[in-house]
Amino acid sequence: MNYKLLTLSLFISFASVSSFAKSVKVNDINEYNVNVKTLIAGDSIILANGVWQDAKIIFKGKGESGKYINLVAETPGKVTIEGNSSLQLSGEWLQISGLTFVNGRTPRGTVIDFKTSSKEYAYHSVLTHCVIDGYSQNAKDSADHWIGLWGKNNTIKYCYFGGKSNEGTTLVVWPNDSNSMNNHHLITHNYFGHRPRLGSNGGETIRIGTSQVCTNSSETVVESNYFERCNGEVEIISNKSCDNKYFNNTFFECEGSLVLRHGNRAIVSGNWFIGNGKPFTGGVRVINEGHIIFNNFFYKLGGEDFRSALTIMNAIPDSPQNGYAPVKNVIVANNTYYECVLPWRFCVGVEERNRIVAPQSTMLINNLVYSPNEPELTKSYANADGITLENNLMISKSGLLKGKGTAEGALLNSVVDGYSMVYTAAKAKKLPFVKFDILGALRGSAVIGAFQNKDEKNSFEIASAKNCGPNWYKPQTQLSRKSKVEGKIIPVAAGTDILTQALKKAKAGDILELVEGVHLLTRKSVISKSITIRASVNCKTKPELKMQLDRANGAFFEISGDATLLLQGIAMNGDNKATFPAKYGIITSKEGANGYSLMIDRCELFDFNVETGAFYKAYKGTIADSIKITNSIFRDTYRGFSLGEEKEDIGKYSAENIVFENTLFDNFSQYLIDFYRGGNDESTLGGTLRINHCVLNEIGKDEKQTILKLTGIVNVSITNSIISNSLAKTTVKLSGDKNSIANCCLYDCLKPKTDAGAKSENLIYDNPKFEKVGFALSKKSTLLSKATDGGNIGLK
Repeated sequence: MNYKLLTLSLFISFASVSSFAKSVKVNDINEYNVNVKTLIAGDSIILANGVWQDAKIIFKGKGESGKYINLVAETPGKVTIEGNSSLQLSGEWLQISGLTFVNGRTPRGTVIDFKTSSKEYAYHSVLTHCVIDGYSQNAKDSADHWIGLWGKNNTIKYCYFGGKSNEGTTLVVWPNDSNSMNNHHLITHNYFGHRPRLGSNGGETIRIGTSQVCTNSSETVVESNYFERCNGEVEIISNKSCDNKYFNNTFFECEGSLVLRHGNRAIVSGNWFIGNGKPFTGGVRVINEGHIIFNNFFYKLGGEDFRSALTIMNAIPDSPQNGYAPVKNVIVANNTYYECVLPWRFCVGVEERNRIVAPQSTMLINNLVYSPNEPELTKSYANADGITLENNLMISKSGLLKGKGTAEGALLNSVVDGYSMVYTAAKAKKLPFVKFDILGALRGSAVIGAFQNKDEKNSFEIASAKNCGPNWYKPQTQLSRKSKVEGKIIPVAAGTDILTQALKKAKAGDILELVEGVHLLTRKSVISKSITIRASVNCKTKPELKMQLDRANGAFFEISGDATLLLQGIAMNGDNKATFPAKYGIITSKEGANGYSLMIDRCELFDFNVETGAFYKAYKGTIADSIKITNSIFRDTYRGFSLGEEKEDIGKYSAENIVFENTLFDNFSQYLIDFYRGGNDESTLGGTLRINHCVLNEIGKDEKQTILKLTGIVNVSITNSIISNSLAKTTVKLSGDKNSIANCCLYDCLKPKTDAGAKSENLIYDNPKFEKVGFALSKKSTLLSKATDGGNIGLK
């Protein structure tokens, strides 16, 4: 080998690159702004490691094919963009890599925008190995997007986006004009992390288009991405334009569906919908026409109605663009449905919004449906003659279904990537687009279902947390933070503001153990992390929290962010005799409390009697993940739980899950709970309230009151409880087929009201006959052994 010639060649090559490409490292936004203007094709600008605070980054340039202009981190993951920051890019052949947006929020409508003005878009540009984690506005109602895709031929790959808790879609494609239609964008190998429930519309993870431009062709490809617990709303992906393709994505335990909301001719193929039996996990919802849905695997999905494994909607006559256009010319073929809850639902939504137009010319063919625990596999809410079934192998609780549209064949079992599945050798009807199976195996003589054979040793890469997103990043979103927090146990002595100081110093996960005595607070404490306040194991009586205030309208605790507050074995005394008694026990932050949790167990809470006050108050624009009250006593209070400030009637509400279990509520001037959800937004779960084995005594002191003030809450269950001795004009009004009251005693109060399919059963109107002291049942009570669990109605 001629080493001199090799050395000379290398020198010439390096000199050539060096002559035409440069790399410049910048340390702050001022240096960046000076140097970014000098870049040409092949050049790189490097952001120095460290925190870039309140940085407005504008990246404009004109690279060439194969010679990007690069904006990169000095070390991927060690350049964090924080505070009020944003990034805009426009031009051609630009590439951005290695940036991390955390600890802040955008001051604009979008964190990363593929345009710098209304006329300057990005083309042939790439966003890769970047992170946006928890970069949300404080207030849930303050809307923004994280990514805005404009222009054409742009790619987003190997990025992580997780923890968005405010309104606005995570990633939006805008095919709004000739510069962004037929865009051929590629969204691939990204990790879309946990998105908490939003409690309103606007919580999509991806949206392509809008209803206003839904007839425009976008031609965007969403391929091989991993969606993990994207629970913002019912639409994980919202298709609102034409000719988009969704290939080989994995939806892991997502409480929603891939929704073909507007626009036509979408292709949905090779996707894995993994529910693992979790409630609300969905598959594909179909509206509009010309879609092809094939070679998908639907695994143990627990969703119903709008969140079913397959939902085919009814339509509105002469529908406006933002309505529901008819389902026409849709093919659903060669999919496998494995142990899904009632997997196929047709003509869904007929009961609302004048959706009276049934699907037309729709074919379900060559599908394998295996749900051996389900008595039904299909449900039609109206005449579904426009849906044709052909050659589907279907197994329900009754065994193999036979008849029109079905097929026969033996089932074989296998495991793919850790998931059980079934396949068959039963032959499929030939379809021109079904050339390969879900694992990429060539279909010679095609068989029914998504799997051509067991193919246990396939080399096909299923999108997962391991192969999507940047390999150097470990997510720090809400779910992972809460699951791994383990703190210290900190003893707290009785006295004035000792607990207040302990809370200031406490770290996430710490447990503050209170000794007996009075713990006096002179000001409110803000809870912004996961904290437990509990009685010491040596306490013979409950440690008592009281306030000593110098002004009115005080509260013990304020919950902010996504904190978790657990109270165990303590007493909270509102002290109505004080000069300035506490108006509230616990409130939410007005600046933002999203996805937080409140748990109270074995506590006694009393004397919160300031007029218009309440023990608990949720302010507008906040939402709890869960509120759970167990084994406790609430007494002598003006109002209980106030969650009634979302009054715009657009479907918003203030808590996802509220549970009252084995708890006494006694002597309230007004309501126990005001839980409000106005309007008819179908994108959310609609809130849940469960009351079990409780006593509600003397709730509502006059005829103007309602004991349980519920408006529009979708899921309500009241069981095994006693409601007694109330002057309230309304005990409770239940509405909807997911509202029920059962095995309860109502004494000296009005009967519950039910409508729209709400259920009322096994109610008893006898005197409960409590013991002389307390609320335990006497031996003469007719409520003994009458609970649904075989125990007594009332307290356990």
